[in-house]
Amino acid sequence: MKIGVLNTGNIGSRLARAWAAADHTLLLAKDGEDRKIAPLLMELGERARLGTIEQAADFGEAVLFSVYWPRTDAVLEAVGDALNGKIVIETMNPLGVTDEFEHFHDHAFMRDSSTAEYLQERLPEARVVKAFSLLAAPVLEATAWADSPFKASVFYVTDDQEAGQVVRGLIEDAGFNPVNAGPLRAARQLEQLGVLLHQIAAHEYQGDADLIRLAFAVIEASPGPIMRERVV
Repeated sequence: MKIGVLNTGNIGSRLARAWAAADHTLLLAKDGEDRKIAPLLMELGERARLGTIEQAADFGEAVLFSVYWPRTDAVLEAVGDALNGKIVIETMNPLGVTDEFEHFHDHAFMRDSSTAEYLQERLPEARVVKAFSLLAAPVLEATAWADSPFKASVFYVTDDQEAGQVVRGLIEDAGFNPVNAGPLRAARQLEQLGVLLHQIAAHEYQGDADLIRLAFAVIEASPGPIMRERVV
């Protein structure tokens, strides 16, 4: 599959490596100085090449929209209508930033919307799928879970079931367990899970930095549920 990556940052670069290893062809763009991804391009060789934001959007059958939330509108202006009809994999969380460059969850925005719904409104002809939003970049590689008894789950939501199936395959290609979490509106719950992860990191792991070690996983009971007569 041809995949465009907007933008090739901490998340986009890791997924680019995984998808290149799975024989996908990539066009990488950077929202900022593209010299920063020169080492990645050298590493991936013929499996990836550099382009502009618009070129990457035009190139991909699927496009990774892994953009810093405050930069969303600027990137959309650069894309134009190149994402019409494309599968757009949205990875964002609604993180605002203070003048001191401290990040915070935009709870006012989260009450009535989600980044995925916003993107779908701005791109009505695109096929938006939210995924990869609950894994911090340092654990967004299958090798990070090599000694874990379980694979981390990547939850995805979409209103386009065919697009969801394509993204499900790309999640597997990245080395993770895909979990269908429902329609695009359920992105609101995924973003609230992101808040919960930050709370767990702060209170169970004594610091927000430990978010980089955490993930959710769906685990099936084995051998199965233990059924007993209900006591009333």
